[in-house]
Amino acid sequence: MTPEPAAQGTDFYLLDDFLTAEDRALRLKVRSFVDKDLLPVINGYWERAEFPFELIPKLAALGIVGTTITGFGCPGLSRLAAGIVAAEVSRGDGSVNTFLGVQSGLAMGTINMLGSAEQKQRWLPAMATLDKIGAFALTEPDHGSDSVALRPVLGGTETATSSTAASGGSATRAWPTS
Repeated sequence: MTPEPAAQGTDFYLLDDFLTAEDRALRLKVRSFVDKDLLPVINGYWERAEFPFELIPKLAALGIVGTTITGFGCPGLSRLAAGIVAAEVSRGDGSVNTFLGVQSGLAMGTINMLGSAEQKQRWLPAMATLDKIGAFALTEPDHGSDSVALRPVLGGTETATSSTAASGGSATRAWPTS
């Protein structure tokens, strides 16, 4: 089996033989976007600390946003296909893949799992076409969004461990309000 151009030699675990023609076609479509549209511009955005908004319409045109969600204009990809998308986009830029992961998983996935029928209809189609962009906020007392410095606390003084948390302790949380 001959690998697609521009990524030869990257199938270190010889997984290509297990992919369906549909999986390979999806990979080639995303790989083409990464090679032609993402890689030529992404370093400049990184150096300027800017988000590559010019890529939004091109990402939307791929039809991959919402990954595993079915209906509401989402592609209903298999978990394997979603992994293929993530691997290919990450090959180009991890930050763009993080953007897609937050959009498709944290934002859209939460609405799909917990939203009302009205909320799903209102938000998911526009989010699948990237006309609306979701967000995720992480903030904690004394640490802001520095997830590495987070220290779960039980009873206000004790640092949580897997054993104390499992024994019914309660952690302190702070919620963003604006």
